[in-house]
Amino acid sequence: MVRLIEHKKIIAVCIILILIVFTIVIIMLPKRTTEIKNNIVYMSGYYTEYPDKDDPRYYIEFKNDGTYVLMYDDSRRNEENYDEDGDGSRPIIDMYFGKYKIKNGNFLIKPSEEAGVGFKDTVAVKNNRINSYEYINYENDKRTAWRIIQKSKWGKYQLGSLNADKDSLDKQRPYYTLYNKSDIKKLPGSVEEFRKQFKMDKKAEQERLAEQNR
Repeated sequence: MVRLIEHKKIIAVCIILILIVFTIVIIMLPKRTTEIKNNIVYMSGYYTEYPDKDDPRYYIEFKNDGTYVLMYDDSRRNEENYDEDGDGSRPIIDMYFGKYKIKNGNFLIKPSEEAGVGFKDTVAVKNNRINSYEYINYENDKRTAWRIIQKSKWGKYQLGSLNADKDSLDKQRPYYTLYNKSDIKKLPGSVEEFRKQFKMDKKAEQERLAEQNR
């Protein structure tokens, strides 16, 4: 009888431990974003998927002053996954800085500045050394396209391009579901802060100086 009671206790403890572990796993899993807060970085993969560690992804952060920072990171693939079929692709990171407005619960974003860096290969990514740098100022460019972060019918926020009527997300073009679990906690606050993260080879430094002198 005593052994039976002890056996039941062991089973009960095991069940409790399994439930605790299961609960922790559920809590820690990335969740699709249903609410956007300022000064928090959200991450997305393509369409509805959470990105694998080597997938391209977007990061976005909204500030209290009505500005935002958007980063596109395609620097995490393996070497053999770039320039597939001679498409010319290579590791890149692009940054967008601009203002946002909220309309009908959706976030409309428009860049005022863009900065982008390119790497020769994945070894250069590991060494944090870029071989190209580009800067674009959109302040006086009225053709600059808005993007939208819109709630889906399931209440999840998705980033994408505006449709032809400029009132909702264009599902005919790539879109990106935002998740609350990001591997980056803070994005660069300016073009200069972004640029200073990298070591430049001679070519990239010349491109930076040329942009600066324009």
